[in-house]
Amino acid sequence: MNDYAPRVRKLLAYILIANLTVAAVKWAYGWFIGSVSILADGYHSFFDGTSNVIGLIGIWMASHPPDSQHPYGHSKYETFATVGIAALLFTTCVHILIDAVKGFANPVPPEITAASFGVMALTLACNVFITTFELKRGKELGSDFLIADAKHTLSDVYVTISVILGLAAVKMGYPKADPLIALFIAVMIGKLGYEILRETSDVLCDRARLDAARICDEVLRIEGIRECHNVRSRGRASDVHVDLHILVDPCMTIYDAHAVAHRVEDRLKEVFREITDVVVHIEPLEHRKEHAE
Repeated sequence: MNDYAPRVRKLLAYILIANLTVAAVKWAYGWFIGSVSILADGYHSFFDGTSNVIGLIGIWMASHPPDSQHPYGHSKYETFATVGIAALLFTTCVHILIDAVKGFANPVPPEITAASFGVMALTLACNVFITTFELKRGKELGSDFLIADAKHTLSDVYVTISVILGLAAVKMGYPKADPLIALFIAVMIGKLGYEILRETSDVLCDRARLDAARICDEVLRIEGIRECHNVRSRGRASDVHVDLHILVDPCMTIYDAHAVAHRVEDRLKEVFREITDVVVHIEPLEHRKEHAE
């Protein structure tokens, strides 16, 4: 997809502006009424924006074409950018934990008014829209980063709901509910960071992306192929590399065997849209049988 990187960068730029606006509102209001949980939520929204900046840089680097030093391209820079999101989440988690502990040691009930609930409800609506839109576009474009970033923002939705519940508890006369909610937010953020880190490690460690049996089923539909084995797949969700071995009639000419290999590549790319590269190793049928014996 030639326009993949520009489309993702443009989307991230819009989301960056939205996240920074939401963060500024939460920070300003949290500081104004002295609410630890709202400030913590503001931190989270700010790091949503910071992750967008990392994404813009990572996508730009990943869009560079293959060269002599990087024959497989630069797509894993997007994965490294996704790891950066996890690192930011862990950093946010530590900051919020510190603020929560301070809140327990010196509880200062924030001033809760109807405006407090109005501000949080407005930012909640913004986060729901951002998450839904970014997740949808991430799946359409097959972008690991956009999907991970949407999950990051989704945690902001849960966090904001928790803050609203905490504000209600403080209003009812439970001042320690504010730092308690902040503590819950820290745990949520840490859990999300772990999940994103686990997903990106699958890409960096070349975990299998496609089911080998499904690939063989498609390959064996092609005329002239007697067997398929040693199927391997790796890469990102939108950039999967596959290599496999096929067995053909030993009397087949090199020209015909080469044509069969091209049909394998074309068929797999047609059936599995996420595949960007296929390497086919051709073996004569008898050679396979002798090797097995």
